[in-house]
Amino acid sequence: MSLHRLYFDESGVHSFGRLELPHDRYLALCGLVFEDAAYRAFQEAWEKMKRTFFKGDPDEPIIVHRKEIMGRSGIFSVLEDDARRSEFDAAFLEIVAATPFVGLIVVVDKAAWTRASADRPNPYHYCLVALLQRYCLLLGGRRGDVMGESRGKVEDQQLKAAYEALYDGGDLHNRAEFYQARLSSREIKLKPKPKNVAGLQLADLLAHPAKQRCLLRHGVAAVQESQFGRRVADLFWQKIRQSNEGESKDYGEIFLA
Repeated sequence: MSLHRLYFDESGVHSFGRLELPHDRYLALCGLVFEDAAYRAFQEAWEKMKRTFFKGDPDEPIIVHRKEIMGRSGIFSVLEDDARRSEFDAAFLEIVAATPFVGLIVVVDKAAWTRASADRPNPYHYCLVALLQRYCLLLGGRRGDVMGESRGKVEDQQLKAAYEALYDGGDLHNRAEFYQARLSSREIKLKPKPKNVAGLQLADLLAHPAKQRCLLRHGVAAVQESQFGRRVADLFWQKIRQSNEGESKDYGEIFLA
């Protein structure tokens, strides 16, 4: 692992097929920036927490995924018990509160893009550029790499190409040298879910509540937070990238419309 690493995962879908519901209309990428020693401590605590609540096969990794937890399926069916669910929620909140990472959340309104222009870039790639801009600004004179979750052969090839294009050519705001001085690798790391990457699992669980909070803060009235999601978002915002004046908009939270 590099001295610093950005783990990221999405909430929502990248396609433009259906835009009626908030889940379909708004795509978010949630990023967590870790320093190596802090990540290793988090990884150990994360594995311990999973084994405490979800037994499974001792020789198989426990892969935490928000969709399966919410559905309480498979080994996560133990969360059907209200008391056990409360204990898990408390343990999860404790880990989020205790773990030193810097949070980033980028949300794009795909419906606004549809109204504005028929020439639309891939929203996933567009969000990634905004995420990498803030990550590299956060790194400053330091260097780090980037890891996301594999989404399929075609999607991975396209994402790798978009990352390399940014690394080699820069963007409208920053020259290639800006990224090359900070990103330690020309290649983005994409890992499939069975690899059991703790940072990607945490990003998966934080992406939805962080997206909901970002949308509310930007005046999207159709969005609601659950009681637990509100507590998660509160903790995330304590760790979000901010300006020296404590402002997170356009620093750690980016809304693209």
